[in-house]
Amino acid sequence: MFTSSKKWFVSMLIILCLVLVTMASVIIVVDPYFHYHKPLAGLYYELNNERSQNDGIIRHFDYDAIITGTSMAENFKTSEMDDIFGTNSIKVTFAGGSYNEINENLEKALKLHPEVKTVVRPLDYSYLMDPVDRTREDLGTYPDYLYDDNPFNDVNYFFNKEILFDICLPMIEDAMAGKPGGITSFDDYSNWMDTAEFGPAAALGDRTSFSEPTTKEPFVDELKEATKENITKNVIELAQANPDVQFYYYFTPYSVAWWGGVYEEGTMYRWIAAEQYAIELMLECDNIHLYSFNTEFDLTTDLNNYSDECHHGDWINSQILGWLYSGNYLLTKDNYMEYINEETQYYESFDYNSLFE
Repeated sequence: MFTSSKKWFVSMLIILCLVLVTMASVIIVVDPYFHYHKPLAGLYYELNNERSQNDGIIRHFDYDAIITGTSMAENFKTSEMDDIFGTNSIKVTFAGGSYNEINENLEKALKLHPEVKTVVRPLDYSYLMDPVDRTREDLGTYPDYLYDDNPFNDVNYFFNKEILFDICLPMIEDAMAGKPGGITSFDDYSNWMDTAEFGPAAALGDRTSFSEPTTKEPFVDELKEATKENITKNVIELAQANPDVQFYYYFTPYSVAWWGGVYEEGTMYRWIAAEQYAIELMLECDNIHLYSFNTEFDLTTDLNNYSDECHHGDWINSQILGWLYSGNYLLTKDNYMEYINEETQYYESFDYNSLFE
């Protein structure tokens, strides 16, 4: 009896091991998150999971230019970037990602691909004063096992039944049914245009009016230090460490509705002071090409460009690539104070309640 039970246990153990090895082998070979290799020619890979797929794209794809950033960069098209700049670019965006998160991934990309010479990245205006090491834990558990070099925690990847049954096996079935191999284009990857609505109603949301501010919040030393740490560590140091790379950075052009909100809160002058300080820090780095479109008032005051108070349509992303290449709205040591004064005067005197007429 004991011998029979032992044989049964050993048999079950062997079967379990075979099942696990088979499961792991399928995921490792198909590798939908590109953790081990670039896409296989005979399979079609959907790019639809930024946090899980971007590290693999950074590691294993061939490229010499990068578009990165938050959701403000998701509507960029690498085909347009390549036509304008003459590059072979990838787009690796992180919706809601902090300066710290974006910088860490850029740092890895430049280390792994020294051939990269061009980076395009929006600097989210509302993140300027963030803590230097901020990570968006509120967006869900970060798949650290895909980002580190620890092979042992890869079990979280290749023993994942959702990845096996929901991604890998359907990919194999599609290939067997004759679906051509390939990947989602970087023009379409993370692009949210199909689900967005634009116009004043979308940009203003539930607002019915803007009030005059009751206070003007100062740019206190604590916030100035936070801005300095954030910009220095997460923007400037990478450029200094990679002098042969040209970094095209720009402040995200939020709509006039956003400016109305910070004006009402009494924080507008604080934001502009933080921006000015960040500009002064970045202009000390020769390979940072810094832009701002906040004084392109035809853009920011036309709420038809926006799906909320911050996010603009892909036609603005296309225009921004042209501006970056041509040098329009480039900030320099000679012109940045003129820009700051124009920005301040316009948004402090704008009739925000006219947006509801």
